[in-house]
Amino acid sequence: MEQLLSAENMQWLIWLGIGVVFILAELVVPAFIIIFFGIGALIAGGTAFFGASVPVQLVVFGVSSVVLIVLLRRVMASTFSGQEAGDEDAGADPAGSLAEVSEAISPSRPGRIKFQGSFWTARSAESVEAGSMVRIVKRDEKDANTFVVEKEL
Repeated sequence: MEQLLSAENMQWLIWLGIGVVFILAELVVPAFIIIFFGIGALIAGGTAFFGASVPVQLVVFGVSSVVLIVLLRRVMASTFSGQEAGDEDAGADPAGSLAEVSEAISPSRPGRIKFQGSFWTARSAESVEAGSMVRIVKRDEKDANTFVVEKEL
């Protein structure tokens, strides 16, 4: 046990903490990228646990994070958005669907909506209070995880 908690081997605990912080940050900012840095930090922590040097840990963190983003982001994003591979509606346009505002939206600041059981970032040209219903107009051109909405009358 002393070996695990020695000053030289505390690096794995630091990587573990960094990984947990990244994964928790993904819950707050659902861009579906931060989680891969968290997993990369956990992998780097594994290398630190087995005695790898700091430069090796950093390379493992960077490479594993990038590889995970490139290989898994699109697949996992579609899965967590309620779409499954081979699903006929996977490319379905949500335009015209109703959603509930969970965090107020203003023209100067995006808010959050609940749509299909998940929370999404939303923009609107008008202010919309939390608890209101909105109609999805389209997906944001710059960010597919953001919807453009309008107040439902």
